[in-house]
Amino acid sequence: MAEIPGLAQNLFESADIDTDGTELELMPYTLEPFLVPESHAFGKCRLVTDFEKLTYLGEGAYGSVFKCKDRKYDTIVALKKLRIKYEDEPLARNFMREITIMKELQHDNVATLIGIAVGRNFASTYLILEYCPYELSKVIDDEVAKPLILHPEIKCIMIQLLYGLDYIHHHNVLHRDLTVCNILFTYMGILKICDFGCARFEEFGTEAMTPNMVTRWYRAPELLFGDTKYSSAIDIWSAGCIFAELLLKTALFKANTDSNLISMFIEILGTPTEETWPGFKELPLLKSYDLSEQRYNKLPLKFTDEPTSCIALLHKIFVYNPSKRFSAEQCLAHPYFTDAPTACNLETLLVLLKKPEEI
Repeated sequence: MAEIPGLAQNLFESADIDTDGTELELMPYTLEPFLVPESHAFGKCRLVTDFEKLTYLGEGAYGSVFKCKDRKYDTIVALKKLRIKYEDEPLARNFMREITIMKELQHDNVATLIGIAVGRNFASTYLILEYCPYELSKVIDDEVAKPLILHPEIKCIMIQLLYGLDYIHHHNVLHRDLTVCNILFTYMGILKICDFGCARFEEFGTEAMTPNMVTRWYRAPELLFGDTKYSSAIDIWSAGCIFAELLLKTALFKANTDSNLISMFIEILGTPTEETWPGFKELPLLKSYDLSEQRYNKLPLKFTDEPTSCIALLHKIFVYNPSKRFSAEQCLAHPYFTDAPTACNLETLLVLLKKPEEI
């Protein structure tokens, strides 16, 4: 299986600080957690006044994220302020699910939940997260960095992403919003999958799930056609879109509507059929779209300068039938990652991630 030089896989990278918040006792999916017991205020939850807000970082699913200084431990962290209305039970359940999932996942390539912080009157709730200074989307958009995104760097990034996904999926978690904006890096160049606001545990066919998930450019075809029994294959499709974006330096499926996105799928991958995707004709939203006939897979035409093994891996990811789509583990075992040139080490990757003034 593919490896990154100098990075021991499946070892949890400890947070820079150790807080009481790591021992937070999770409660059932009810509104009770928001009535925080007074005894927890200085024990299992931190006070937000312990933190100094430094910079606004952006929006995550269901919350705003800030770079902050932890006054107590003199470290830099990220605080995600959760947009919660106590009377909005579905949103409250999402919040509790995000905490539960992040407490469950402990892996080098998954963002670390350090603890929980609350306002003095418990009216606001924050996730205390490890701070990661580098964002993949900004690297791809950086005109100086773009020429440096070569196959050794791409392999280093994708191997880490796939290791993280493999771990997440083996814990029966679906991320459901994997994009270049949700891929961050530490000061050491270690990739972190972040923002689990849309994540949930996989139901394995026992319960219908919301199909209107994942940012459009990274959305798998089964979601567009209304499948409510989808699997971890939706995250693999998103990872494939990130892979393609690293190669092209722009999004592969840059659509502004769902209809436009389906047209792009057909133009590049051909029209799905019952033969290539059993059960396709029964998908709930199929009749909402007028599908054109296009019999050929033109994916190689989008990647004419890439090696054969690279295109072969893309073919294994961009498969309409979710059950035939490669898993993260299968992707990691693909020859692309062992063919020369092999993945660069983290020190080399940092040259790509850092801004010129940091080098």
